[in-house]
Amino acid sequence: MIGILALQGDYFAHGRVLDKLGHEYIYVKTTAELALVGSLIIPGGESTTMRKLAKANGLWDSLKAFKGPILGTCAGLILLARKITNPPEESLNLIDVEICRNGYGSQINSFTAQSDYLPASKKMEAVFIRAPRIISIGSGAEVIVTLKEEPVGVRQNNIIGLTFHPELTADTTLHGLFLDVNKTVSTPVLRKGV
Repeated sequence: MIGILALQGDYFAHGRVLDKLGHEYIYVKTTAELALVGSLIIPGGESTTMRKLAKANGLWDSLKAFKGPILGTCAGLILLARKITNPPEESLNLIDVEICRNGYGSQINSFTAQSDYLPASKKMEAVFIRAPRIISIGSGAEVIVTLKEEPVGVRQNNIIGLTFHPELTADTTLHGLFLDVNKTVSTPVLRKGV
């Protein structure tokens, strides 16, 4: 079962992509719901707010201990990073990258651009909204998406982190990659997103 963290942000957009791809999911707000899923999507939104809400309801430590596949987009990647700057904040430390919050500027600097999906040598549309910037990448992570040769998507084992929002485009390539990683996880189907 796929979970979509539903504390804050546009988690419904990820649900719409999974609906399009024919996959069952639940929205995750509690540790009990997290325990029902084998993989997780952490959406974009406001990383500081997500962290505060996760800590307030006791979910933060469970997220740190989560072992299944994860797809983190924008704020999701910020939370997953080894290190966060601008300003420094606590992270889940699950992917070996350093992230600068709002690295491309504020809301008015949001943009859409053609990025390069390296595994398939394919161009794809990428939507950057108050996007973080990848400052450094450790040896554990590999670059999978670039924008003008700058890394904007990384993968470390079963975790995928993107500085942009693939859920806001018609291209399902990156959700497809997440689902491919997810195929090794088998959990019972319980209920559709609520």
